[in-house]
Amino acid sequence: MLAIPWYFAQQSLSSRFNLMYAFVTFCTLFWGLFAGSLVDRFPRKRVFLTTNLVEGTIVLAVAALGFWQQALPWYLVMLVFGVTIFGYQIHYPNLYAFAQEITKKGNYQRVTSMLEIVGQSTNVGAGLLAALLLEGVNWQQTLTLGSQEIPLAIHIPRWTIWEIFALDGATYFISSCLIALIRYVPQTQFEIEVGSVFKRIRTGITFLQQNRAILLFGLLSYTVFVVVLVELHAVAPIYITNHLQQGGEVLGTMEVLYAIGALSAGLGVRWLFRSGEVVKAVMLLMLLAIVSMGVLALTRSVVIFLGAGLLIGFSNAGIRVLRVAYLFEHIPNNIIGRTNSVFSMANILMRVGFILLFSSAFFNRGSNIAWAYSIMALFILIALVLLVLQYLKPSLDNTGGSSASSAAERTRPLPKLNRNPSSRASG
Repeated sequence: MLAIPWYFAQQSLSSRFNLMYAFVTFCTLFWGLFAGSLVDRFPRKRVFLTTNLVEGTIVLAVAALGFWQQALPWYLVMLVFGVTIFGYQIHYPNLYAFAQEITKKGNYQRVTSMLEIVGQSTNVGAGLLAALLLEGVNWQQTLTLGSQEIPLAIHIPRWTIWEIFALDGATYFISSCLIALIRYVPQTQFEIEVGSVFKRIRTGITFLQQNRAILLFGLLSYTVFVVVLVELHAVAPIYITNHLQQGGEVLGTMEVLYAIGALSAGLGVRWLFRSGEVVKAVMLLMLLAIVSMGVLALTRSVVIFLGAGLLIGFSNAGIRVLRVAYLFEHIPNNIIGRTNSVFSMANILMRVGFILLFSSAFFNRGSNIAWAYSIMALFILIALVLLVLQYLKPSLDNTGGSSASSAAERTRPLPKLNRNPSSRASG
């Protein structure tokens, strides 16, 4: 997913890529709702296995065609990107629903932190590999020991896009084998809703309508994640190529530093905000993302770009850890897939808007792409202001609450990080 935007950027086809990215993202609007109903309808382990096998087969088929033809048309490269984006829409809701299902309630934040740590550890490796494979390495040096000169050299050829696809496709089958070995005991027992797809989707929407505080928090806290996805796929490749005038190694290095920042959040965000409230912690992390993107809009420095990537990674991952644990606390496991699909719909609509905007010729000329960071920073700032206004309300009686919520729970603005695990506001 790093290689594909870079592949288009190097051929001066970023506008075409961004338009296709917007189209694919819009298509996932409908798939995301259906995917959420699948997550709540079928065993989560089976969903993992099925999606991995389908995606891996498609990616390897495209890779095989590339080896055969020694070339790939742009639309097949985009097909792999689209298949992966569609996979995201079911993988992550399924992952979080599965984690909630097998986790005791008092351990939600610990588990979401561990998910972030494991996920970002693999992203560090992926970013390092991407930095090597996208541009290759041709390093030569001579080591002098006394009168002896010892030549040292590292040569890693640049990989073709289909070679990268072959490696990527193989990982789907490796992960399928690992998932098949998982043994677990569900901590949550619930009755599966077996009505029509539309009826099941409506259940998730109705729950959020009756719990507006959860709906608003879920939407507003999602903005940094929206911006990060747009940045990684639609903005950063153009920013590096046109504004910084650097190569693919900077993109790979940024991904590594982003993942290190996210890994740090997984390790430390629970400790850093252990005595505060979830919403205040999220606000501070959103502010960090705003400042980081604002700085990128005003500077032209590789060092600052990489440093900002580290901070944005910390902000995004920290918000995700706190946000997911909050949703675990407040949404029953039997509908969490469908409620997440509603948040995903909003995510998709916002992303499509940004991607179409940044696909215009204006942002592909010279250093104009720097304006994209100003726009994204302003977007998060607006969400932050709305979240502050929501938090400052004296009570949340207008949320409707669920049938099992106590009056005290409904009037408390947002839970603290160290809240009593025995209490639940989700019915």
